[in-house]
Amino acid sequence: MTLKSGIQPVPGGAGACLMVHGGAWDIPGDVHADHLDGMRQALRLGRRLLREGAPARRVVAEVVAVMESHGAFDAGRGAVLTLEGTVELDAGLMDGATLDYGGVLGVRRIENPVRVAHRLLEASDGRMRLLACEGAERFAAAQGFPLVENEALICARERARYEQLRREAVRYHTSHPFLPPQDRAPQGTVGCVARDRQGRLAAATSTGGTPFRPSGRVGDTPLPGAGYYATAQAAASATGWGEAIAAVLLCARAVDRVAEGLGLEAVVSDRLRHMHTRIRNPEGRGATGGLLLLDAHGRGAWAFTTPRMARGGWYEGGEIWVEV
Repeated sequence: MTLKSGIQPVPGGAGACLMVHGGAWDIPGDVHADHLDGMRQALRLGRRLLREGAPARRVVAEVVAVMESHGAFDAGRGAVLTLEGTVELDAGLMDGATLDYGGVLGVRRIENPVRVAHRLLEASDGRMRLLACEGAERFAAAQGFPLVENEALICARERARYEQLRREAVRYHTSHPFLPPQDRAPQGTVGCVARDRQGRLAAATSTGGTPFRPSGRVGDTPLPGAGYYATAQAAASATGWGEAIAAVLLCARAVDRVAEGLGLEAVVSDRLRHMHTRIRNPEGRGATGGLLLLDAHGRGAWAFTTPRMARGGWYEGGEIWVEV
């Protein structure tokens, strides 16, 4: 296992800040520019909203929505296709100040599921936190969100990837589900963690899932504690092998370790090592992924165990940075 990590320092005390990720996998060089562009656009919007005094939970929703609509990432209009050749989307977000969260699962007609998750958090008064499939879409329509045809969410890049995977799959016996190798397939989520000027933290994550999966499969992304988590002490967003992330409650355990006083870079590295050691696929390969973590003082850290991870950030008084 090769693990890479880093920190986003915040000199001069805690102000508004945020970090984003655009997935952790073997991101090909010919799409790096698109990933960097998408993250820059998202960070510019997040920076503006934070400077205007927007609450962290709105900021993370709008930042992630930019990446859902951009098309470079495995989310929204860039999502990978299921075994049936359709797009199915999951998203969730959490407010660290209140522990309120909202999530949608398996939606097919919503371009920006993170906005619907945010509306669910705002509108349900705690009576609903997760909505799935047609139920989530009916809620979205009732709240004024436009519904689109599933075909409108399928991009040419992912249609071509789907056709290639379908050709490769015929080499496998029909009793064994075909999935591309873990690190070479989009492990795709997009995510954001933010601290607003009032010191409130929030986290959001959105995904198009794994390519060529059976319809209805749900990973970690919409589940609080797994794909995202936030408290008054820290906020986290994860990306990678969803079943493994959910099994070890990657984001919740990372946030808890920060509350115990451990350093951020040590926490993100330790949690990913733990997941890699504990969870292995049928071929014996350890689970891989990436993690963003932001604490109440505005300090941020990231780590990943895949060949590459798209990530970036901004803090008040500093410049936007992005890298793959």
